[in-house]
Amino acid sequence: MAERRIYLVRHGVAEDIAPSGRDVDRRLTEDGRRRLERTLERTRRLDVSIDLLVSSPRVRAVQTADVLAAGLSPVRREIWSDLDCGVDQLALSARIDAEPPGRSVMLVGHQPDCSALLSYWLCGRPTAFPSKFRKGAIACVQADALPPAGRATLEFFLPPL
Repeated sequence: MAERRIYLVRHGVAEDIAPSGRDVDRRLTEDGRRRLERTLERTRRLDVSIDLLVSSPRVRAVQTADVLAAGLSPVRREIWSDLDCGVDQLALSARIDAEPPGRSVMLVGHQPDCSALLSYWLCGRPTAFPSKFRKGAIACVQADALPPAGRATLEFFLPPL
């Protein structure tokens, strides 16, 4: 099986309260966009190439994916409800494993899901590898297969600037 890279991104800094009052409608702030641009520049220096860019359906995650897509030119873009708050690690891992081998996938999601996913992929348990996944951070893991069938290796972790 060909090893794949999986990039896990926490959405950028968003407004505290949306005009609608609904959490799902919270948008990125201008500061959040600027910070993502700085992180994106660091990511480009690592020669990141994306086959599939996926985001949660929440506005701030979709807007984060917009910024990333502009700089990384993914082959495909999708929105998965699997990435909404309260991710099922096993189901999401199976969905990623179903993608063609050797392809890179970038996922834009939320906390505490980003930390739990990273830990699950590295250790097989969502709390075994504590991490401070700040808004706009990017982790990259490599794996032939994700848990429960396999484990990932951490390639890099970029905190936001």
